[in-house]
Amino acid sequence: MRAYFFGNMYLSSIQQGIQAGHVIAEMSLKYAACASTNGPGPFNEWAEKHKTMVLLNAGYGEEIHDLVRFFDRQGHCHHQYPWASFNEGQDALDGALTCVGIILPEKIYDLAKLARDPDEFKIIEHSVTSSGEYVDPNFDVKWEYNKWEWDLVKRLNQYGLAR
Repeated sequence: MRAYFFGNMYLSSIQQGIQAGHVIAEMSLKYAACASTNGPGPFNEWAEKHKTMVLLNAGYGEEIHDLVRFFDRQGHCHHQYPWASFNEGQDALDGALTCVGIILPEKIYDLAKLARDPDEFKIIEHSVTSSGEYVDPNFDVKWEYNKWEWDLVKRLNQYGLAR
């Protein structure tokens, strides 16, 4: 599992890291109630066992707002991908949305890695069954993807690392 954070391009690299830390705090507040009623959940698993963070440059504020809307479509507590966003205070940055983050399993970022090669991605899309199942021939792993997950994989590759 990895946590991906999408930060505003106008922030310095250290500021993007700090904003990602704020998002982690928001996630812990948001998913604490879910964990207590539904078991530890993916956020706690990431926090206990993985802790890998990837900071990406999401561009302008409107793109971060668009990511919030996209992540929100998956629902809260009942979905497997914990996410949160962070707005600075009104007095600090006029309430600006500075970062959004999401916890992702291996099946998403591995497919995103393969999808960076357009020819490879065409092969993958043709290999997907009607149920959304994909068997990775390199690892003999069977993963299922819904439409939202396919869209997430495509979005993930739109952003470069924060610098």
